[in-house]
Amino acid sequence: MSLSRKRHRPTMPSLAFVVISLVAALAPLSSAHAGKLSWLDEVVQEVVLEAKAGGRVAAGTEATATRSVGRLFAHEADEGLEIVARRYDDLARVGRRVDQPSEALLRTKFTRLLPHDPEAARTFSALAPAEKRLVVEMGETAQRLARRYPDQAETMIRRLGTEGLSAVRVYGDDVAEVLVKEGPESLGVLRKTGRGGWTFFTDTVLPHKKKLLAAGILGAFLADPDKFVDYTGRATEFAVREFAKAGVQLASAVGGGAARGLESSLGQALATYGLDAPLLRQFGMAVAGLVVVLAVMVILGLPIRWLFRPLTWPIRFVLNRTRSAKTA
Repeated sequence: MSLSRKRHRPTMPSLAFVVISLVAALAPLSSAHAGKLSWLDEVVQEVVLEAKAGGRVAAGTEATATRSVGRLFAHEADEGLEIVARRYDDLARVGRRVDQPSEALLRTKFTRLLPHDPEAARTFSALAPAEKRLVVEMGETAQRLARRYPDQAETMIRRLGTEGLSAVRVYGDDVAEVLVKEGPESLGVLRKTGRGGWTFFTDTVLPHKKKLLAAGILGAFLADPDKFVDYTGRATEFAVREFAKAGVQLASAVGGGAARGLESSLGQALATYGLDAPLLRQFGMAVAGLVVVLAVMVILGLPIRWLFRPLTWPIRFVLNRTRSAKTA
């Protein structure tokens, strides 16, 4: 009986072999689901390589391209694809660009990105849906940048990082150059104020960058842009006051912010000549307001005399009474 038990009991080597076999079988699947950013890094590099080689072939030149040195997302290497995908989805919701493509469509798109890499396709198939969407959309964005900026693509992608690349995907390729030049701090403008705030940043803030930087206003804007501009791209009253301190006038202010900015600016101008008195400031504001009203009336084609009727009415009344008395 004891011999029979020994014959049917698994030996230690056989148990070890079974455990090792299971671990070896599950390791690729576990690694794929872990979704390391280093794998996305490799995919993006391959996509850029393919895009640059394809561009050279289309141009009739020799199709030679080399893999970039080092990692593109080195400073984010400890993050997983799940974290990056969640961050990307948050940005996409802010930019109202949340897409939910089917699994089949994602596989098709990935195959188009890397048509000659079956190993990458197998790893891709084991990813979670959100991770698949991230990989495809980051790959497509990198492909567009490589075709548009073939000699700068790797440098741009490295400086953009995953967040910058996500912003380019959500808001369009035209934001890439500004993000690369101004650095990751400018990403907060897109995240907090959307496309409207970004337009204010590029059209109003950057042209006066030196003045705003010298006055300490640029840093404040980048740290808290929604205090300066709303989601539609209109300056707040706070922005009018702060920009006026740097000598920058804002014409698109909300409500009475423009008037207060003008008053502050007028006060500074009067102070230059030693004339900054409250009475003079109020008089200057009244004259400026009158000029604005006259300009609006001219644009609308209204008679200017209408504006002065309230002022001339007492004179006309006295003259009419005098005429009536003489006639009587």
